[in-house]
Amino acid sequence: MYSRRAPGQLTVLLIVLVLACLAAGLGAVLDVQRRQDVLVGVIDRGGPLTGAAVEIYQSLSDANATAASAFLVSGVEPANLRQRYESNINEASAALSTAASGSPTGESAATVTQLAVYLPYYTGLVERAKAYNRQGQPQGAAYLRQASHLVQSTMLPSAQRLFHAETTRLAQAQEDAGVVGWVFLGVGLLVLGGLVAVQIYLARTTRRVLNAGMLAATVAAVAAISWYGIATTSAADHSVASRQSGSAAVEAFAHARIKALEARSDEALTLVARGNGRSYEDHFVGVRNELNNGILARASAAAGPETAGHIKSAIDAWYGWVDSHKELRSQDDTGSYDDAIRLATSGDPGVLSSKVDTELGAAIARAADAFRREAVEARDAVGGADVGIGVLMVLAALGVWFGLTLRIREYR
Repeated sequence: MYSRRAPGQLTVLLIVLVLACLAAGLGAVLDVQRRQDVLVGVIDRGGPLTGAAVEIYQSLSDANATAASAFLVSGVEPANLRQRYESNINEASAALSTAASGSPTGESAATVTQLAVYLPYYTGLVERAKAYNRQGQPQGAAYLRQASHLVQSTMLPSAQRLFHAETTRLAQAQEDAGVVGWVFLGVGLLVLGGLVAVQIYLARTTRRVLNAGMLAATVAAVAAISWYGIATTSAADHSVASRQSGSAAVEAFAHARIKALEARSDEALTLVARGNGRSYEDHFVGVRNELNNGILARASAAAGPETAGHIKSAIDAWYGWVDSHKELRSQDDTGSYDDAIRLATSGDPGVLSSKVDTELGAAIARAADAFRREAVEARDAVGGADVGIGVLMVLAALGVWFGLTLRIREYR
Protein backbone atom coordinates (compact mmCIF):
# COMPACT_ATOMS: atom_id res chain seq x y z
CA MET A 1 0.00 0.00 0.00
CA TYR A 2 1.05 3.59 -0.68
CA SER A 3 0.90 4.62 2.99
CA ARG A 4 3.36 1.87 3.91
CA ARG A 5 5.93 2.98 1.38
CA ALA A 6 8.33 5.87 2.01
CA PRO A 7 6.44 8.43 -0.15
CA GLY A 8 3.19 7.64 1.63
CA GLN A 9 4.81 7.89 5.03
CA LEU A 10 6.38 11.22 4.14
CA THR A 11 3.02 12.49 2.85
CA VAL A 12 1.36 11.57 6.14
CA LEU A 13 4.15 13.30 8.09
CA LEU A 14 3.83 16.37 5.85
CA ILE A 15 0.09 16.68 6.46
CA VAL A 16 0.40 16.07 10.20
CA LEU A 17 3.26 18.55 10.68
CA VAL A 18 1.68 21.27 8.54
CA LEU A 19 -1.61 20.99 10.43
CA ALA A 20 0.23 20.87 13.77
CA CYS A 21 2.21 24.02 12.95
CA LEU A 22 -0.91 25.90 11.85
CA ALA A 23 -2.98 24.69 14.82
CA ALA A 24 -0.27 25.54 17.35
CA GLY A 25 0.20 28.94 15.74
CA LEU A 26 -3.53 29.65 15.71
CA GLY A 27 -3.90 28.63 19.36
CA ALA A 28 -0.99 30.81 20.44
CA VAL A 29 -2.26 33.77 18.40
CA LEU A 30 -5.75 33.50 19.91
CA ASP A 31 -4.28 33.23 23.42
CA VAL A 32 -2.12 36.31 22.88
CA GLN A 33 -5.09 38.27 21.52
CA ARG A 34 -7.18 37.23 24.53
CA ARG A 35 -4.44 38.48 26.84
CA GLN A 36 -4.23 41.75 24.94
CA ASP A 37 -7.99 42.25 25.27
CA VAL A 38 -7.87 41.48 29.00
CA LEU A 39 -4.97 43.84 29.60
CA VAL A 40 -6.52 46.64 27.54
CA GLY A 41 -9.66 46.17 29.62
CA VAL A 42 -7.60 46.34 32.82
CA ILE A 43 -6.00 49.61 31.73
CA ASP A 44 -8.96 51.30 30.04
CA ARG A 45 -11.83 50.07 32.20
CA GLY A 46 -10.77 48.08 35.25
CA GLY A 47 -8.25 50.60 36.54
CA PRO A 48 -10.39 53.73 36.04
CA LEU A 49 -13.52 52.11 37.45
CA THR A 50 -11.71 50.79 40.51
CA GLY A 51 -10.09 54.21 40.95
CA ALA A 52 -13.51 55.84 40.67
CA ALA A 53 -14.92 53.48 43.30
CA VAL A 54 -12.02 54.31 45.64
CA GLU A 55 -12.49 58.02 44.97
CA ILE A 56 -16.21 57.88 45.73
CA TYR A 57 -15.59 56.11 49.02
CA GLN A 58 -12.73 58.38 50.07
CA SER A 59 -14.37 61.63 48.98
CA LEU A 60 -17.60 60.88 50.82
CA SER A 61 -15.69 59.90 53.96
CA ASP A 62 -13.52 63.00 53.81
CA ALA A 63 -16.48 65.27 53.07
CA ASN A 64 -18.30 63.90 56.12
CA ALA A 65 -15.25 64.33 58.35
CA THR A 66 -14.51 67.82 57.00
CA ALA A 67 -18.12 68.98 57.47
CA ALA A 68 -18.04 67.78 61.06
CA SER A 69 -14.70 69.50 61.70
CA ALA A 70 -15.92 72.77 60.17
CA PHE A 71 -19.02 72.65 62.36
CA LEU A 72 -16.84 72.96 65.46
CA VAL A 73 -15.91 76.51 64.44
CA SER A 74 -18.55 79.01 65.49
CA GLY A 75 -19.91 81.36 62.83
CA VAL A 76 -18.49 81.28 59.32
CA GLU A 77 -16.51 78.11 58.63
CA PRO A 78 -12.80 78.45 57.73
CA ALA A 79 -12.16 78.93 54.03
CA ASN A 80 -9.75 75.98 53.86
CA LEU A 81 -12.34 73.59 55.28
CA ARG A 82 -15.03 74.94 52.99
CA GLN A 83 -12.75 74.50 50.00
CA ARG A 84 -11.84 70.97 51.08
CA TYR A 85 -15.48 69.98 51.53
CA GLU A 86 -16.45 71.39 48.12
CA SER A 87 -13.49 69.66 46.52
CA ASN A 88 -14.58 66.34 48.04
CA ILE A 89 -18.12 66.74 46.74
CA ASN A 90 -16.88 67.66 43.26
CA GLU A 91 -14.49 64.69 43.24
CA ALA A 92 -17.26 62.33 44.34
CA SER A 93 -19.53 63.69 41.61
CA ALA A 94 -16.82 63.31 38.96
CA ALA A 95 -16.04 59.78 40.15
CA LEU A 96 -19.72 58.86 39.91
CA SER A 97 -19.73 60.13 36.32
CA THR A 98 -16.68 57.98 35.55
CA ALA A 99 -18.31 54.94 37.12
CA ALA A 100 -21.51 55.55 35.17
CA SER A 101 -19.69 56.03 31.85
CA GLY A 102 -17.85 52.76 32.41
CA SER A 103 -21.22 51.03 32.03
CA PRO A 104 -21.00 48.70 35.01
CA THR A 105 -23.79 46.15 34.91
CA GLY A 106 -26.23 44.73 37.42
CA GLU A 107 -25.66 45.66 41.03
CA SER A 108 -22.86 48.11 40.24
CA ALA A 109 -25.10 50.16 37.95
CA ALA A 110 -27.83 50.26 40.60
CA THR A 111 -25.30 51.33 43.23
CA VAL A 112 -23.98 54.17 41.08
CA THR A 113 -27.52 55.38 40.45
CA GLN A 114 -28.36 55.24 44.15
CA LEU A 115 -25.27 57.22 45.12
CA ALA A 116 -25.98 59.82 42.43
CA VAL A 117 -29.46 60.32 43.93
CA TYR A 118 -28.25 60.55 47.52
CA LEU A 119 -25.33 62.94 46.92
CA PRO A 120 -27.40 66.15 46.40
CA TYR A 121 -29.64 65.16 49.30
CA TYR A 122 -26.60 64.83 51.55
CA THR A 123 -25.16 68.19 50.48
CA GLY A 124 -28.54 69.80 51.12
CA LEU A 125 -28.57 68.49 54.70
CA VAL A 126 -25.04 69.78 55.27
CA GLU A 127 -25.90 73.22 53.91
CA ARG A 128 -28.93 73.42 56.21
CA ALA A 129 -26.75 72.42 59.15
CA LYS A 130 -24.24 75.14 58.31
CA ALA A 131 -26.95 77.77 57.90
CA TYR A 132 -28.41 77.02 61.32
CA ASN A 133 -24.94 76.90 62.84
CA ARG A 134 -24.11 80.38 61.52
CA GLN A 135 -27.27 81.61 63.21
CA GLY A 136 -26.36 79.86 66.45
CA GLN A 137 -29.44 77.62 66.24
CA PRO A 138 -29.30 74.10 67.80
CA GLN A 139 -31.08 72.58 64.80
CA GLY A 140 -27.77 72.71 62.95
CA ALA A 141 -26.33 69.85 65.00
CA ALA A 142 -29.42 67.74 64.29
CA TYR A 143 -29.10 68.27 60.53
CA LEU A 144 -25.38 67.47 60.68
CA ARG A 145 -26.06 64.24 62.55
CA GLN A 146 -28.71 63.33 59.98
CA ALA A 147 -26.26 64.01 57.14
CA SER A 148 -23.54 62.00 58.84
CA HIS A 149 -25.96 59.12 59.46
CA LEU A 150 -26.94 59.12 55.78
CA VAL A 151 -23.29 58.87 54.75
CA GLN A 152 -22.27 56.23 57.26
CA SER A 153 -25.36 54.02 57.16
CA THR A 154 -26.31 54.24 53.47
CA MET A 155 -23.85 55.97 51.16
CA LEU A 156 -20.58 54.50 52.43
CA PRO A 157 -21.91 50.91 52.49
CA SER A 158 -23.12 51.42 48.92
CA ALA A 159 -19.73 52.84 47.92
CA GLN A 160 -18.08 49.89 49.63
CA ARG A 161 -20.18 47.43 47.61
CA LEU A 162 -19.21 49.23 44.41
CA PHE A 163 -15.56 49.22 45.44
CA HIS A 164 -15.67 45.51 46.28
CA ALA A 165 -17.41 44.61 43.00
CA GLU A 166 -14.92 46.55 40.86
CA THR A 167 -11.82 45.39 42.74
CA THR A 168 -13.01 41.78 42.48
CA ARG A 169 -13.58 42.20 38.74
CA LEU A 170 -10.17 43.81 38.33
CA ALA A 171 -8.42 41.12 40.38
CA GLN A 172 -10.02 38.40 38.22
CA ALA A 173 -8.85 40.12 35.03
CA GLN A 174 -5.32 40.48 36.43
CA GLU A 175 -5.35 36.82 37.43
CA ASP A 176 -6.40 35.80 33.91
CA ALA A 177 -3.60 37.86 32.40
CA GLY A 178 -1.12 36.64 35.03
CA VAL A 179 -1.20 32.97 34.03
CA VAL A 180 1.73 31.76 31.93
CA GLY A 181 0.56 29.94 28.77
CA TRP A 182 1.93 26.54 29.72
CA VAL A 183 -0.62 24.69 27.57
CA PHE A 184 0.37 26.38 24.35
CA LEU A 185 4.04 26.23 25.30
CA GLY A 186 3.62 22.48 25.73
CA VAL A 187 1.87 22.18 22.37
CA GLY A 188 4.61 24.24 20.73
CA LEU A 189 7.31 22.04 22.22
CA LEU A 190 5.49 18.94 20.95
CA VAL A 191 5.43 20.44 17.45
CA LEU A 192 9.11 21.30 17.76
CA GLY A 193 9.83 17.78 18.91
CA GLY A 194 7.94 16.45 15.89
CA LEU A 195 10.00 18.61 13.54
CA VAL A 196 13.25 17.36 15.05
CA ALA A 197 12.08 13.74 15.00
CA VAL A 198 11.12 13.95 11.32
CA GLN A 199 14.52 15.44 10.45
CA ILE A 200 16.23 12.56 12.25
CA TYR A 201 13.99 10.14 10.34
CA LEU A 202 14.86 11.82 7.04
CA ALA A 203 18.58 11.74 7.81
CA ARG A 204 18.39 7.99 8.45
CA THR A 205 16.21 7.09 5.49
CA THR A 206 17.62 9.42 2.83
CA ARG A 207 21.24 9.50 4.05
CA ARG A 208 21.11 13.32 3.98
CA VAL A 209 22.00 15.21 7.10
CA LEU A 210 20.24 18.50 6.32
CA ASN A 211 16.88 19.37 4.83
CA ALA A 212 16.73 23.11 4.13
CA GLY A 213 12.93 23.34 4.36
CA MET A 214 12.68 21.38 7.61
CA LEU A 215 15.59 23.30 9.10
CA ALA A 216 13.89 26.59 8.24
CA ALA A 217 10.65 25.29 9.75
CA THR A 218 12.46 24.34 12.95
CA VAL A 219 14.11 27.74 13.23
CA ALA A 220 10.76 29.50 12.67
CA ALA A 221 9.06 27.26 15.27
CA VAL A 222 11.82 27.89 17.82
CA ALA A 223 11.48 31.64 17.24
CA ALA A 224 7.69 31.52 17.57
CA ILE A 225 7.74 29.41 20.74
CA SER A 226 10.45 31.58 22.28
CA TRP A 227 8.54 34.74 21.45
CA TYR A 228 5.34 33.34 22.89
CA GLY A 229 7.06 32.12 26.05
CA ILE A 230 8.95 35.34 26.68
CA ALA A 231 5.95 37.56 25.89
CA THR A 232 3.42 35.68 28.03
CA THR A 233 5.85 35.18 30.91
CA SER A 234 6.73 38.88 30.93
CA ALA A 235 3.05 39.84 30.71
CA ALA A 236 2.25 37.48 33.58
CA ASP A 237 5.04 38.91 35.73
CA HIS A 238 3.92 42.48 35.13
CA SER A 239 0.29 41.54 35.73
CA VAL A 240 1.19 40.00 39.09
CA ALA A 241 3.23 43.11 39.93
CA SER A 242 0.33 45.38 38.94
CA ARG A 243 -1.80 43.50 41.46
CA GLN A 244 0.68 43.20 44.32
CA SER A 245 2.32 46.63 44.23
CA GLY A 246 -0.60 48.39 42.55
CA SER A 247 -4.27 47.57 42.98
CA ALA A 248 -3.89 45.34 46.06
CA ALA A 249 -1.82 48.04 47.75
CA VAL A 250 -4.44 50.66 46.81
CA GLU A 251 -7.11 48.48 48.46
CA ALA A 252 -5.10 48.14 51.67
CA PHE A 253 -4.16 51.84 51.84
CA ALA A 254 -7.67 53.02 50.96
CA HIS A 255 -9.16 50.83 53.68
CA ALA A 256 -6.82 52.38 56.24
CA ARG A 257 -7.49 55.91 54.99
CA ILE A 258 -11.26 55.49 55.09
CA LYS A 259 -11.14 54.14 58.64
CA ALA A 260 -8.92 57.06 59.69
CA LEU A 261 -11.46 59.46 58.16
CA GLU A 262 -14.22 57.72 60.10
CA ALA A 263 -12.22 58.26 63.28
CA ARG A 264 -11.78 61.96 62.48
CA SER A 265 -15.50 62.31 61.84
CA ASP A 266 -16.34 60.51 65.09
CA GLU A 267 -13.96 62.75 67.03
CA ALA A 268 -15.62 65.90 65.69
CA LEU A 269 -19.20 64.62 66.01
CA THR A 270 -18.57 63.67 69.64
CA LEU A 271 -17.75 67.32 70.34
CA VAL A 272 -20.66 68.60 68.22
CA ALA A 273 -23.05 66.53 70.35
CA ARG A 274 -21.90 68.46 73.49
CA GLY A 275 -22.10 65.68 76.05
CA ASN A 276 -24.45 63.43 74.08
CA GLY A 277 -21.88 61.92 71.77
CA ARG A 278 -21.11 58.67 73.54
CA SER A 279 -22.09 56.62 70.49
CA TYR A 280 -19.58 58.51 68.33
CA GLU A 281 -16.78 58.01 70.86
CA ASP A 282 -17.64 54.31 71.07
CA HIS A 283 -17.43 54.13 67.29
CA PHE A 284 -14.07 55.91 67.43
CA VAL A 285 -12.81 53.25 69.84
CA GLY A 286 -14.06 50.51 67.52
CA VAL A 287 -12.33 52.07 64.52
CA ARG A 288 -9.16 52.56 66.55
CA ASN A 289 -9.14 48.86 67.43
CA GLU A 290 -9.70 47.87 63.80
CA LEU A 291 -6.77 50.00 62.68
CA ASN A 292 -4.49 48.84 65.48
CA ASN A 293 -5.37 45.16 65.17
CA GLY A 294 -4.99 44.45 61.51
CA ILE A 295 -5.75 47.22 59.04
CA LEU A 296 -2.52 49.16 59.55
CA ALA A 297 -0.52 45.93 59.59
CA ARG A 298 -2.00 44.92 56.22
CA ALA A 299 -1.25 48.37 54.82
CA SER A 300 2.35 48.09 56.03
CA ALA A 301 2.69 44.60 54.52
CA ALA A 302 1.33 45.85 51.17
CA ALA A 303 3.77 48.77 51.03
CA GLY A 304 6.59 48.62 48.53
CA PRO A 305 9.78 50.68 48.21
CA GLU A 306 7.86 53.65 46.79
CA THR A 307 5.16 53.70 49.46
CA ALA A 308 6.84 52.34 52.61
CA GLY A 309 7.93 55.80 53.80
CA HIS A 310 4.43 57.25 53.47
CA ILE A 311 2.86 54.31 55.28
CA LYS A 312 5.36 54.51 58.14
CA SER A 313 4.74 58.24 58.53
CA ALA A 314 0.98 57.65 58.50
CA ILE A 315 1.22 54.92 61.15
CA ASP A 316 3.46 57.05 63.38
CA ALA A 317 1.06 59.98 63.03
CA TRP A 318 -1.88 57.71 63.82
CA TYR A 319 -0.42 56.54 67.11
CA GLY A 320 0.42 60.14 67.98
CA TRP A 321 -3.15 61.10 67.16
CA VAL A 322 -4.54 58.35 69.39
CA ASP A 323 -2.43 59.60 72.31
CA SER A 324 -3.51 63.21 71.77
CA HIS A 325 -7.13 62.10 71.45
CA LYS A 326 -6.99 60.96 75.07
CA GLU A 327 -6.10 64.50 76.14
CA LEU A 328 -8.92 65.91 74.00
CA ARG A 329 -11.42 63.58 75.63
CA SER A 330 -10.08 64.45 79.06
CA GLN A 331 -10.63 68.16 78.38
CA ASP A 332 -14.16 67.58 77.08
CA ASP A 333 -15.14 65.17 79.85
CA THR A 334 -13.99 67.60 82.58
CA GLY A 335 -15.99 70.49 81.14
CA SER A 336 -13.19 72.28 79.25
CA TYR A 337 -15.18 72.23 76.02
CA ASP A 338 -13.47 75.23 74.43
CA ASP A 339 -10.04 73.72 75.10
CA ALA A 340 -11.19 70.47 73.54
CA ILE A 341 -12.39 72.37 70.47
CA ARG A 342 -9.03 74.11 70.14
CA LEU A 343 -7.25 70.75 70.31
CA ALA A 344 -9.54 69.26 67.67
CA THR A 345 -9.19 72.16 65.25
CA SER A 346 -5.62 73.39 65.71
CA GLY A 347 -3.92 71.10 68.25
CA ASP A 348 -2.22 67.73 67.84
CA PRO A 349 -5.39 65.74 67.05
CA GLY A 350 -6.24 68.02 64.16
CA VAL A 351 -2.66 68.26 62.86
CA LEU A 352 -1.90 64.55 63.20
CA SER A 353 -5.20 63.41 61.70
CA SER A 354 -4.47 65.60 58.67
CA LYS A 355 -1.00 64.05 58.40
CA VAL A 356 -2.44 60.53 58.51
CA ASP A 357 -4.80 61.41 55.68
CA THR A 358 -2.12 63.18 53.62
CA GLU A 359 0.41 60.35 53.90
CA LEU A 360 -2.11 57.64 53.09
CA GLY A 361 -3.35 59.69 50.15
CA ALA A 362 0.21 60.00 48.83
CA ALA A 363 0.72 56.23 49.22
CA ILE A 364 -2.50 55.54 47.31
CA ALA A 365 -1.41 57.84 44.48
CA ARG A 366 1.97 56.13 44.19
CA ALA A 367 0.40 52.67 44.27
CA ALA A 368 -2.08 53.72 41.56
CA ASP A 369 0.84 54.91 39.42
CA ALA A 370 2.61 51.58 39.97
CA PHE A 371 -0.55 49.71 38.94
CA ARG A 372 -0.88 51.58 35.66
CA ARG A 373 2.85 51.37 34.90
CA GLU A 374 2.94 47.59 35.40
CA ALA A 375 -0.34 47.06 33.53
CA VAL A 376 0.98 49.02 30.54
CA GLU A 377 4.22 46.99 30.65
CA ALA A 378 2.16 43.79 30.63
CA ARG A 379 0.15 44.98 27.63
CA ASP A 380 3.28 46.07 25.76
CA ALA A 381 4.95 42.70 26.46
CA VAL A 382 2.43 40.94 24.21
CA GLY A 383 2.10 43.80 21.74
CA GLY A 384 2.62 42.53 18.19
CA ALA A 385 3.25 38.98 19.41
CA ASP A 386 0.07 37.66 17.79
CA VAL A 387 1.12 38.83 14.33
CA GLY A 388 4.74 37.75 14.78
CA ILE A 389 3.91 34.29 16.11
CA GLY A 390 1.27 33.75 13.42
CA VAL A 391 3.68 34.64 10.62
CA LEU A 392 6.45 32.46 12.05
CA MET A 393 4.21 29.41 12.39
CA VAL A 394 2.91 29.86 8.84
CA LEU A 395 6.54 30.01 7.70
CA ALA A 396 7.19 26.84 9.70
CA ALA A 397 4.28 25.13 7.92
CA LEU A 398 5.61 26.30 4.54
CA GLY A 399 9.09 25.06 5.45
CA VAL A 400 7.67 21.61 6.23
CA TRP A 401 5.72 21.64 2.97
CA PHE A 402 8.66 22.51 0.78
CA GLY A 403 11.14 20.36 2.69
CA LEU A 404 9.08 17.16 2.57
CA THR A 405 7.66 17.79 -0.91
CA LEU A 406 11.19 17.72 -2.34
CA ARG A 407 11.85 14.35 -0.69
CA ILE A 408 8.55 12.94 -1.90
CA ARG A 409 9.28 13.98 -5.49
CA GLU A 410 12.55 12.04 -5.42
CA TYR A 411 10.52 8.79 -5.31
CA ARG A 412 8.66 9.55 -8.52
